[in-house]
Amino acid sequence: MLMKLRDSALFVLGIAALTVAAWFALPAKENEPAPVPAKAAQKPVDQIGWLASLPQAAPDRDLFPPVPSRSASVNGRNGRALDLGGKTVAAYIAERIGKARGGDAAAAYEVYQAESICAANADPVAPYADPTEHAAFLKEREAMVALCAGVSPAQVQERLGFLAAAARAGMIKAQLDFYTEGPYGREFDMAENASDPTVVQWKLDALSYLKQAGDKCDHFALATLSNVYDAGALTARDMRTSMAYAIAAAAPRKMELTEEQLRSRFGEELNGADFDSARQLGAALTAQACPASR
Repeated sequence: MLMKLRDSALFVLGIAALTVAAWFALPAKENEPAPVPAKAAQKPVDQIGWLASLPQAAPDRDLFPPVPSRSASVNGRNGRALDLGGKTVAAYIAERIGKARGGDAAAAYEVYQAESICAANADPVAPYADPTEHAAFLKEREAMVALCAGVSPAQVQERLGFLAAAARAGMIKAQLDFYTEGPYGREFDMAENASDPTVVQWKLDALSYLKQAGDKCDHFALATLSNVYDAGALTARDMRTSMAYAIAAAAPRKMELTEEQLRSRFGEELNGADFDSARQLGAALTAQACPASR
């Protein structure tokens, strides 16, 4: 599978091309079967992005929301809201950079978030069928560019170092964002650069961070791991493990996948023995990650 980090939409948790399936957003109901993560879609090469392996759309969230004033929260590249407190991005960073460089994980993540706002300004503009929507997008981006005045390209790129520091410290949000940013935080063909030492190490770290987040019963991490093992991009394709993580992903929402759902989703790719083994592994992963759900 050819994987490309192609545009800003792929970096936003919560928007259609990047986020988890709609079942992530549905309110949990007791005694209601949990939907199964969608099978990783096989798309034409020119439509495949690094995060195409993620489940499909959840509620949309604007990448560049209107900013009527500096007091309003804006979204980072990951779609998470950040309140700049009425400051420019440069001023916000200046207040936290010392702590961030000194090892404060929370400050490091805040600096990453702020710098990611400016990183998104360099992403390609997606085509719009509606000229009005295109004009609105450009106006919103203009506001974001103004908000990022004084932030250098070097600062924008260093966000990945602060993100890695926060992920190493065990911050779940940072561990998820580490995965969505990719090895270089920009458009990059990993299929053609599979032997790149940075890519090799990033894959190891990204998988490790997703598992760490999953072990804290994070629903998004567990569901993403199911897709990761299905897609075979971050690690070898393993449908048994994919099914096991799908089972575990239902636990944070206090739901349970039915036999029918599991066979519909995984039955064609797993023989009887592997299917039973996947259920056992899913139960073990659930007990490990979400003991309170048992």
